[in-house]
Amino acid sequence: MIRAVLGGSFDPVHTGHIAMVDHILVNGLADLVMLVPAWRSPHKTAQAASPTDRLAMVKLAFSHRDSVEIDDREIAGGRVAYTVDTLAEMRSQYADDELRLVIGADQLAVFDAWYRPGRILELVELVVLARPGHQLDASGLVGQGWPTDRIHLCPDFHEPVASSEIRAMIGRGELPAEFLPPPVLEYIRREDLYGV
Repeated sequence: MIRAVLGGSFDPVHTGHIAMVDHILVNGLADLVMLVPAWRSPHKTAQAASPTDRLAMVKLAFSHRDSVEIDDREIAGGRVAYTVDTLAEMRSQYADDELRLVIGADQLAVFDAWYRPGRILELVELVVLARPGHQLDASGLVGQGWPTDRIHLCPDFHEPVASSEIRAMIGRGELPAEFLPPPVLEYIRREDLYGV
């Protein structure tokens, strides 16, 4: 089985995340997508919603999907977890499966600044989705001596929405229903998240 790992803050989870999962599954890039909400991203000082709220929203958005699994290990750990450590755990847990890490072109551009990027590429292959304003190019990794044959580029993915933009919209008093799954939007309203 091919497992695709999609981590992030999911703050909040939105239609772009759903589009990413659909793109991966429809194009045969994985048999199962594992969503891994972070307790807190190592690259961010804080999240706008609590880990409990972010996990709840991911469950609301994806719990009905057969080919999606929600993995709460980083939130249950209650501490910052580096991607390489989570992937090493998964490599041991799913020893017979192929693992692929899903990132955007924006993250590919700074991948060499991640914690132990070479080790990540030993553990998994990368699936890189196009992002507006970012070049989809893995040639910069060649100079690092990393195996670029383990990197799958997806230039045909187009989804411009980002969580930061959604939080900004809500902060301005807008409710971007077109970018939020209905149960997630209802949860944000009910729990008074993002200053709604």
